[in-house]
Amino acid sequence: MAERFPNIDWYCDNCNSYLNEQDNFDDHKYTWKCTNCDFKSSISRDNIREEE
Repeated sequence: MAERFPNIDWYCDNCNSYLNEQDNFDDHKYTWKCTNCDFKSSISRDNIREEE
Protein backbone atom coordinates (compact mmCIF):
# COMPACT_ATOMS: atom_id res chain seq x y z
CA MET A 1 0.00 0.00 0.00
CA ALA A 2 1.32 3.44 -0.88
CA GLU A 3 2.03 6.00 1.80
CA ARG A 4 -0.82 8.38 2.61
CA PHE A 5 1.69 11.23 2.99
CA PRO A 6 4.63 10.50 0.67
CA ASN A 7 7.92 12.27 1.39
CA ILE A 8 6.80 13.39 4.87
CA ASP A 9 9.08 12.68 7.83
CA TRP A 10 7.22 11.94 11.05
CA TYR A 11 8.73 12.47 14.51
CA CYS A 12 7.42 11.58 17.94
CA ASP A 13 5.75 14.54 19.65
CA ASN A 14 7.28 13.45 22.96
CA CYS A 15 10.84 12.21 22.39
CA ASN A 16 11.42 13.36 18.79
CA SER A 17 12.30 9.84 17.54
CA TYR A 18 12.03 9.33 13.80
CA LEU A 19 8.81 7.36 13.33
CA ASN A 20 9.07 6.48 9.63
CA GLU A 21 11.75 3.86 10.30
CA GLN A 22 10.05 2.19 13.27
CA ASP A 23 8.93 -1.39 12.67
CA ASN A 24 5.56 -1.55 10.90
CA PHE A 25 5.10 2.24 10.80
CA ASP A 26 1.95 3.03 8.82
CA ASP A 27 0.92 6.60 8.05
CA HIS A 28 -2.60 5.39 7.20
CA LYS A 29 -3.19 5.12 10.94
CA TYR A 30 -4.31 8.33 12.63
CA THR A 31 -2.04 7.83 15.64
CA TRP A 32 1.27 6.05 16.04
CA LYS A 33 2.62 4.69 19.31
CA CYS A 34 6.34 5.43 19.40
CA THR A 35 8.40 2.30 19.96
CA ASN A 36 10.96 4.36 21.88
CA CYS A 37 8.76 6.06 24.51
CA ASP A 38 5.21 4.65 23.95
CA PHE A 39 3.77 8.12 23.30
CA LYS A 40 0.92 8.27 20.78
CA SER A 41 1.52 10.93 18.14
CA SER A 42 -1.12 12.16 15.73
CA ILE A 43 -0.48 11.34 12.06
CA SER A 44 -2.61 13.82 10.13
CA ARG A 45 -2.42 16.55 7.52
CA ASP A 46 -2.85 19.12 10.34
CA ASN A 47 0.55 18.11 11.74
CA ILE A 48 2.55 18.70 8.55
CA ARG A 49 4.77 21.78 8.74
CA GLU A 50 7.03 23.34 6.14
CA GLU A 51 10.69 23.33 7.12
CA GLU A 52 12.79 26.33 6.14
